[in-house]
Amino acid sequence: MRTEFNNLVELMNRYDLYQKDDEVGIALSELEQKITEVEKRIECARRSNQDSNSVIMSLVNSYQDLGKTEEELTYGDFETLQRGVYDVDIALNFNDKEPIENNWYGLFDEPKQEELSNGGIPYKVCYHCAIKEEETVMTQVNGNWLCCDCYDEIKDDIEEVAPTELCKIPQTHEFVKDIIAKLKVIDVDGETMQYIIEQVGMSEQMLRQLIMSNPESDTKDLLDEKIELSNKSVRGCIEI
Repeated sequence: MRTEFNNLVELMNRYDLYQKDDEVGIALSELEQKITEVEKRIECARRSNQDSNSVIMSLVNSYQDLGKTEEELTYGDFETLQRGVYDVDIALNFNDKEPIENNWYGLFDEPKQEELSNGGIPYKVCYHCAIKEEETVMTQVNGNWLCCDCYDEIKDDIEEVAPTELCKIPQTHEFVKDIIAKLKVIDVDGETMQYIIEQVGMSEQMLRQLIMSNPESDTKDLLDEKIELSNKSVRGCIEI
């Protein structure tokens, strides 16, 4: 899983398909964190199973060494065996935070204590410039804390009226503007734009939206033009 993820990130970097702080970059970061958690939970399950197996093998060795057909299972052995079985289920249950909160086998990060100012106000770190200030003088934007200066730099973009519902998400809006800028750089033509629309599966949706958003007279004019061109094509074939 980790290998496939790294290959995906490398491929997207190669074609400049995302920026670290845009919506795709944030999603990739969250996915990487989840992959790391999966890897650590699997390791917890493996070690829990190893603990249980150690108890079982100690009993097996006792049988072999002493030539006994029975061996007493101590309460401590039983508890280790039972806990190991339960721990495998807990480690693989992603709704159970016990492995993370109790840092099983030292695999997880220790929980960070929230730093407070002398006045008892939590400190927050600016997502852009990394300055640390009291929460009361910071502004939270899309889950990230910004200091006053950094917020002032982007607030006009945030307050900009989003052209679509999807663009109300600031990172998405920036991504859309970046795509538009790249299309302008290559001086995209109608044929290429049609190909792009087809590749993202939006041909029918765009046809409907353009018809519904334009005056009826424009639609009729285009339809008449298409009929006329079709008739000329048919007459040309007949004459041949």
